Amino acid sequence: MLEEFTSLVSQYGLWIVFFGMMTEGTIMIIVSGILCYLGMLSLEETIPVAIFGALIGDQFWYFVGRYYGQNILKKFPLLQQRIKKLEHSVKKRGSWLAFSGRFIYSGAILFPATLGTYRYLHKKFTLFNTLGIIVWSVSGILLGYILGTGAEHLFGKIEKIEQFIALVLIIIFLVWIIKPYFNSREKV
Repeated sequence: MLEEFTSLVSQYGLWIVFFGMMTEGTIMIIVSGILCYLGMLSLEETIPVAIFGALIGDQFWYFVGRYYGQNILKKFPLLQQRIKKLEHSVKKRGSWLAFSGRFIYSGAILFPATLGTYRYLHKKFTLFNTLGIIVWSVSGILLGYILGTGAEHLFGKIEKIEQFIALVLIIIFLVWIIKPYFNSREKV
């Protein structure tokens, strides 16, 4: 199993990082740093790929909010009431929201979509969002790298770290697959 995991990461590792960053990416950014420490990914390649993937994802959610946000809010009055409270924050603190979205769990999708919904200026969004993503990506990957060094000392052997990472990735994948099933059952 470990050989397959190593082969998968060496073949598709940067693509996995890229697509993982297009969503929340919180776990992916730290795992990417650990994989860099293990020598399975390169820091010099992983950081720009993570930044680019996060930028693409945040731009996507901004434009979803810009073009569809108001229509979505009209269909869900309760959601509209909750999001309406954010309108004042968007006007007052939009630059900060664009910068900090990746640092707050679920903010990577919520903040860009909300800023788009309330027509926050795209150029300002892109500027502050890019700055935030750069800080978030570099610090997250370096944190993962540091955790990799600590984990190696803690576990003593690299093989155990690789097995742990493989287990974490498998659990994340299974949760991603199973979660929609449970969400649909709750609605019934």
